[in-house]
Amino acid sequence: MNYLKQYRIPFTGLSLGTHDFEFDIDKAFFDCYDYSIVKDGNLKANVNLLKQENMMILQFHIAGTVMLTCDVCLSPFASKTDIQERLIVKFTDEGAAESTEEIIVLAKHEHELDIAGLLYEYINVAVPHYMKCSEQGENVTCDETVLAKLSNLAPTPEQAEEKQADPRWDALKKIKYN
Repeated sequence: MNYLKQYRIPFTGLSLGTHDFEFDIDKAFFDCYDYSIVKDGNLKANVNLLKQENMMILQFHIAGTVMLTCDVCLSPFASKTDIQERLIVKFTDEGAAESTEEIIVLAKHEHELDIAGLLYEYINVAVPHYMKCSEQGENVTCDETVLAKLSNLAPTPEQAEEKQADPRWDALKKIKYN
């Protein structure tokens, strides 16, 4: 987890106004999260921070490629991603204020903001539910040998009907018409 320390923004010494930060996201970043959907990637995160008296507004722009696994042929492929997000950080003296998806509440004594979890979440949420080489990849098609093996495993309509012919169901169908 020491690797993730570089994804912290120390905001106490910053003057009021706009500040830009740039972070590189690669395989080492995703290795810090055990159950990540994305295992590898090459992304650049640009964070624009607008510091005000009682709050900060962060604009995230994350662009690059992530390595995904095709749900059809199980081949790894690179998929481009471009993410735009906004986050508001408010400061409070009260410990009872709760954070939401769009607003984070920090105590006034905090001095840095850890955005590693936010970057991880934004990237993983942007991954499509159904990953297919030919749809999300560029100039990539599914592995033909795997598709050929899958088509040989699929039952024909005649085989599917044979499996449905069960004498127990025939007996139950007779009861239905009585």
